[in-house]
Amino acid sequence: MQVEVVSAEKQLFSGEAKELYARALDGEIGIMPGHQPAVIALDIGPVNIRFEDGTNERIAVHNGFLYVGRDKTIVLADTAELASEIDTARAEAKVRELEQKLDREEDASLRSSLAKARLRVDVATRA
Repeated sequence: MQVEVVSAEKQLFSGEAKELYARALDGEIGIMPGHQPAVIALDIGPVNIRFEDGTNERIAVHNGFLYVGRDKTIVLADTAELASEIDTARAEAKVRELEQKLDREEDASLRSSLAKARLRVDVATRA
């Protein structure tokens, strides 16, 4: 199936895939060729694109939509990063910084930022 991953800033991926897995607002979803057309809201989570040769591409996605059409599947992300483009050391430092801030004060925006930073570390280290 044809898959595209696009953020507000750029196109991150375009190509043929065997399967696509993402985190929707109400749980994990898997898409394979022939999936019923749908528009699905995405949460903060990894998108895993699997290829026929057994390899995969992991992408950190921070909210957006998954459009499943008859001819194409498109991830429209607010923000997204390929695993290969994530600076792991910087992401880990950000996680530590946000955890320290949350120890001092409870804040929903800090919790969201921490979830995004943890996702970046997870995607980068499991690539």
